[in-house]
Amino acid sequence: MPAAREADKTGREIYAPREPFIANVDGQEIVFTAQTLVREGHRVLELYPDAFEPVRIAYDVEQATAAPGERRAR
Repeated sequence: MPAAREADKTGREIYAPREPFIANVDGQEIVFTAQTLVREGHRVLELYPDAFEPVRIAYDVEQATAAPGERRAR
């Protein structure tokens, strides 16, 4: 599934690990650091709900141009 479609299935909230940790996600060992951001709806939040906290976004930027086939309001 293309990345754009996957992003459409998730929410707008962003989460970061409370502390660095290593986790097994779908048979793969992944290192989560302060720079590892996870979007709401990702499976890792279900697997390790207490390991993450919401990130406060100071500035949210809107997409400047329409995606292929997308119609923009006038």
